[in-house]
Amino acid sequence: MKRLAALALFLAASGLQSQQALQPASPLQALVDRLYAYADQYRATLPSLSCDERIVSEIMGYDGKIKRRVQVDGTMRELRKTPPDPFDPFSEQHTVAKVNGKRVRGGTLNVEEVNLPYFIQGIFANLIGFHHEELKDCFVYSASAVNDGKAGEVQVEVDRKPEPVAAACRSILAGTHYMVIADAETGRIVHSERTIPSGASEQNDEAYFASIDYAPVQFGDRIFWLPAQSSAHDATDTGRMESVYSNCHRYGSEVRIMPDVPQTGKPQ
Repeated sequence: MKRLAALALFLAASGLQSQQALQPASPLQALVDRLYAYADQYRATLPSLSCDERIVSEIMGYDGKIKRRVQVDGTMRELRKTPPDPFDPFSEQHTVAKVNGKRVRGGTLNVEEVNLPYFIQGIFANLIGFHHEELKDCFVYSASAVNDGKAGEVQVEVDRKPEPVAAACRSILAGTHYMVIADAETGRIVHSERTIPSGASEQNDEAYFASIDYAPVQFGDRIFWLPAQSSAHDATDTGRMESVYSNCHRYGSEVRIMPDVPQTGKPQ
């Protein structure tokens, strides 16, 4: 099993070329600050949740033919850690109820018991995370409007600087690349991707490429844009995994935002 280190969901507005190019008093700087503030709020207020999950895991041959394919259906849970961890706030759990359409004996299995051909642990939790303010200067940014700017969205390309001066930047692998599509006005994330160098992927046992698409989900009187589907593959594109998330519910033990939700510890 491979893991996915936290993906940076970088936020910017159309016309952004470099963090250094922003002036402290400029409207663009104010907008970027507002977008990062939105990200911080999202991370802080997203509750523990439970979603139905379908995973398709494959190993492909170099001839493009599928060597092994497994589909599992079950439940994915994102649970806030106790005590809180501001840099990695969620733990991720997967249980499997069906394998290739057949129910498993005993009701459910832990996903590790299924022996999937290719599986990335942590993709949902990490792709809803955001980097912190102190890492802004670790990267070179560029951005362009999406669909000629008609939808108000921007595509932001982000690369780690070749020689970062800040010690905090050393946690980001050289050659790491991010791409985000976001609403320029609100900072709402629609799509995100991360790629790391192939050698680092194998050495650190992490996903070479991972992406996620987001969709609105209403929890009570609040709407969160949650991952709707994700994908990942290795550096040779022979190990692949795709996941679809649906029917997401607030986990019942999380009552900070919705005090009328009973503390049952079960999905509501």
